[in-house]
Amino acid sequence: MDHGSSPARRRAGESGTRALALAGAVLLALVCLLGPAASQASAQEVDGRQITRYDAQVAVATDGTMRVELDFDFDFGDEPGRGPYLSWVTRMDAGENRDRVYTIEDVTASSPSGAPAGVNLEEESDALVLRVGDRDRDDIHGVQSYRVGYTISGMPNPDVTDTVTGAQVDELYWNAIGADWEIPLSDVTVTVTGPGEVVQAACYAGPAGSSARCDAADAQGDVARFAQASIPVGDQLSVAVGWPVGTLVGAEPVFEERPDPAALLAPTPLSGALALLVGIGGIGLATHRVRSRGRDEAYLGLTPGLAPVAGGEAAVGPRDRRAPVAVQFSPPPGVRPGELGTLLDEVAHPQDVTATLIDLAVRGYLRIEEVPRSKPGKKPKDWTLVRLRDAEGLIAYERTLYDALFTRRDRITLTDLKATFSGTMATVQTGLYEEVTARGWFRTSPAKVRTHWRWAGTGLVALAGLIGVIGLMIEATGALLPPLALGVVGIVVIAMAGAAPARTAAGTAVLAQAKGFQQYLATAEAEQLRFEEGEDLFSRYLPYAIVFGLAERWAGIFGTLAAQGRAVAEPDWYVGAYAHGPFWVSYAAFGSSLERFNQVATTSLAATPGSSGDSGSSGGGGFSGGGGGGGGGGGW
Repeated sequence: MDHGSSPARRRAGESGTRALALAGAVLLALVCLLGPAASQASAQEVDGRQITRYDAQVAVATDGTMRVELDFDFDFGDEPGRGPYLSWVTRMDAGENRDRVYTIEDVTASSPSGAPAGVNLEEESDALVLRVGDRDRDDIHGVQSYRVGYTISGMPNPDVTDTVTGAQVDELYWNAIGADWEIPLSDVTVTVTGPGEVVQAACYAGPAGSSARCDAADAQGDVARFAQASIPVGDQLSVAVGWPVGTLVGAEPVFEERPDPAALLAPTPLSGALALLVGIGGIGLATHRVRSRGRDEAYLGLTPGLAPVAGGEAAVGPRDRRAPVAVQFSPPPGVRPGELGTLLDEVAHPQDVTATLIDLAVRGYLRIEEVPRSKPGKKPKDWTLVRLRDAEGLIAYERTLYDALFTRRDRITLTDLKATFSGTMATVQTGLYEEVTARGWFRTSPAKVRTHWRWAGTGLVALAGLIGVIGLMIEATGALLPPLALGVVGIVVIAMAGAAPARTAAGTAVLAQAKGFQQYLATAEAEQLRFEEGEDLFSRYLPYAIVFGLAERWAGIFGTLAAQGRAVAEPDWYVGAYAHGPFWVSYAAFGSSLERFNQVATTSLAATPGSSGDSGSSGGGGFSGGGGGGGGGGGW
């Protein structure tokens, strides 16, 4: 009989071919799965699980259909469980880009020993898995007996050549025990009853490719019997039974073209054209919408920074980003620093909230005090915020911030705010978006616009995934190209979310004033500043300098003025050590402390649970669930 293309070898060839077809993805999956599988097999052997008796009764009909009845004893060893599971190959590589297909039906299960014997079937791409037992019972133990039956079609091979005798026979060449068993088997017997007299019978045991004969094989009349005392994990048992040609009528193997993963991406006229239409059309539509709806407006015919007089009108058109802006020596009137920061880049950053906090201090609502260090002269690490007055006169988002800091208390340190203030931070940021929208600088909140675009992009990606799954199911050439193009469109839409918000003409006018003031703070020198004696120009502009990232430079300018003997007002809203001298004499130390406060305050206000950097192993500071991340797992 021709044993050169055993099912074991064909299955191994299938794995190799598909691994090459799927390249690194499948190879990586195999690497990840082999380790756990080997560990599981080893663990089960140690736990003593095994099959102590296994008898297979096979009845082959004239049309090649096989009814298999299995009778076996399953020893749970030291690990109680739900029951045994069996897997049967339903698709194998047959060469020439084809798969040989087997159909398994009429699966039954019972237990003479009284163990739960429910039939739980799971279909895989190339196998059918039967789990015998009750999913709600995992306490079955000892040795239990099971009977499993199923019908399989497409297994025999009619009219093949025996390589030893050269005779033509109708053959059943069957892997009675495959390579994927995770537990050893003992006392294995296989009995094959056919529709005619058996003319050839043989069986082979061992690893894949082994030519070693099994312990016993004989045939009498229409029955062939085989036996093997033990089958270790990884070994197989294959039986071969031959009948005269013509015994099996209509028992033709079933072949199907093997799915080629690469073919799913191969363009056809239809799939290629559809992918181009979706990809180019979708990206073009998204780009057009960003350019038309996401482009700032501006007053035409007016100097940047100016708006029509009350009751007047001006034409509105797209903003020219190249238009120069004039230097402004003060911030836009009536505009708070947090609002200005949100207008600048259309994002309410945590730093904009910190600038608001300092602005409240400058306006006399609170005082900032350095927490003294144990070693004098060292840089401050913490600050205390002290409440000085009620929240009367504050804008909604300012009141939210102020009330969160001082509800039922008059003092709070930045350290105490860590990991408890993030919810308020988000609320204040939302309030900033609402304020800049209410002022008419944006038609819709920039945060909402970005969120809508991101949700739209995410929806397109999800839709692409769903269509891709359908494409995998139909296995048509080029079926994945259109959903792939749609997914790219979704990713582009998500990437464009940042450019989607657009300022109104009124917002662009204020933006020009803000950029002019930013230019002034970035380029002004000490001798160019003009302010009246006693005027605290430093404090008034400091929150805006924080928004622009120029706080340390701004402090340095006033340090230079003080060193020149100019009368410079000292802020009364900040109390600190100032290194080794008076406030402005040690301006560098103050500027450094201020920058440090800005960083720590921004981090503390925005910190979320698990992000503050505290350790649970520091001797009593940790608690269950207090760290970042988490996860777990277990057995089935």
